[in-house]
Amino acid sequence: MIVVPCAETHSVPTLSRKQVLSSNLRLRRRLVKITVLLCCAGVVATGSAAEWSVRVLPGPVATNVAPLRLGLQVGFLDGRFHPLRAECLTGLDWGAETGVTLETLAATSPTNRTMRVTNGDAARLGITQITRTLRSGVGHTLRLQGRRVAGKGRVWVTFQPMGGNPEDGVTERFSLRDEWRSREVHVVPQHETAYRCQLAIEPGSVIELSALSLVPDDAEDGWDHETLEALRGMSPSVIGWPAAKELGTYVWYDGVGPQAVRRPAVPSAVPEEAHAFGTAEFVTFCRLTGAEPTLRVEVFEPGMTDERVPDQAAGVRMATEWVAYCNATGNHPLALLRQRHGHPEPLRVMRWELIARGGADGPSAASAAAYTAAMCAEDPAICVTVSGDATLTPRSDPYVSEILRRLAAAPPDERVYYAEWYNALGLACAVLDRVEQGRCGPLATPLQPEQVLYRASRARNMLTDTGVLLALINRYPADRPVLIEGMPNTPDSSLRVQAAWSTEAGQLIVFVYNAAPEAHTVRIGLAPLKRRFVLYVSDQLAPDLAARRDTQAMPVTHTQKVGSALSQTVVCEAAPCSITRVLVKE
Repeated sequence: MIVVPCAETHSVPTLSRKQVLSSNLRLRRRLVKITVLLCCAGVVATGSAAEWSVRVLPGPVATNVAPLRLGLQVGFLDGRFHPLRAECLTGLDWGAETGVTLETLAATSPTNRTMRVTNGDAARLGITQITRTLRSGVGHTLRLQGRRVAGKGRVWVTFQPMGGNPEDGVTERFSLRDEWRSREVHVVPQHETAYRCQLAIEPGSVIELSALSLVPDDAEDGWDHETLEALRGMSPSVIGWPAAKELGTYVWYDGVGPQAVRRPAVPSAVPEEAHAFGTAEFVTFCRLTGAEPTLRVEVFEPGMTDERVPDQAAGVRMATEWVAYCNATGNHPLALLRQRHGHPEPLRVMRWELIARGGADGPSAASAAAYTAAMCAEDPAICVTVSGDATLTPRSDPYVSEILRRLAAAPPDERVYYAEWYNALGLACAVLDRVEQGRCGPLATPLQPEQVLYRASRARNMLTDTGVLLALINRYPADRPVLIEGMPNTPDSSLRVQAAWSTEAGQLIVFVYNAAPEAHTVRIGLAPLKRRFVLYVSDQLAPDLAARRDTQAMPVTHTQKVGSALSQTVVCEAAPCSITRVLVKE
């Protein structure tokens, strides 16, 4: 019987003072969990947790093309103010203090707009903006271009911590002249908080400013350093771009060359930053995270209409030229164009994916063949896949599917609280399918970086539960699956065990998937392998089903256990609704 917790209620009964005082902490916690499960499911369960004994058998089930590693996808990461960027200003708009006039003038370029600041007051005033949270002890640099229009042109830049003492502020002064000049102000925040940034001028003065930015000194190509560190810790295998769900009619010509001549992207985050994120920027982003870039090509089918792609031959030619722009060398016309754009070396994009327009399941076989043949003729070394072959789609067993079905009709706060973890379980279930079938290799997921990262102040706290799950899978990639005896590993089972040799010699990976609301004890026998295992490390992700609703998402804990495998038996206590990765080493 599948027990499904109700998504509409989540209450915890209060124990009496006498019960609390007479019970130890472990017993109280167990009682609360059982009571909550019974209350939510509306059923009565009896008996203790089930115990299973399985054996890992020698010999691989299949040999994979490559170890299983999961990646991400990204959309148009346009604009300095995208959450993954290092920019610490919150937007283009500044607030003018009382007595100050702020005018927005015509943009000097597609990425800059000019502001005229006039101080008509008798005091030294200017414009202000509240920054993002600045990191204590990390240097930040305010950069701008400016010129004096009237007055003495002296500018005072003040950083004041929000809610802090006035003496904690920092003030720097510089002077502007009649011609445009670039200026920098360096500050090292002493508090982990947002700051009020003020640019003040003398009474009667008029200045013009543009290209204002505030970036930490550890930024990498404009990206937030801690964000990149968190993504690197997840070890994504590939990143696909543009994200299929955001893809309209994307023409790659619009996203190459100088920013000033690029056409606006669809969608564009900020009009002044039209198509700032293009092919070269995407490849750089992938290299910074340690992932391989995958460029997605929208397939034009016969009979389609588009003002910029008149027929399928034009679509094929556009895809082929994209390959040449990325990978061609020598005197190839598109290699010379790439060099004029500031990229003398090939971008070396070896992975390409064909996708259908309008969210369809995939391009027709004839169209995919036509595109693949033309693209591989341009560069025989590339790998061209069809939509779906290179993407891991989450899959749920009947238990999780029923929970997700209920959540679809539940109030928004219920969906937010439960859905993240149960969607992560669906991804874990799909991983076990791939490992069991031997269909591994680098795979993208439907997830974007914004979905696996919290905007926390430290990288160690930035991975969401789904991000930690991807890290567990990628850290020791499953390579060659092996057989499991004693476990009915059907695709619809809420308890599954799957094993595989890892990429490093002498390392065995065992996944224990338990989607049920009951705990299970799984005894993993290693003796049939006839190997001398000496150590195991168990990493488990499990939600706290008994937690009170005082957080936005259901609390999920990461528990690690280390022990000796000399007995050739590893015991895994699979908590309810959990996924466990057991690494056994020789």
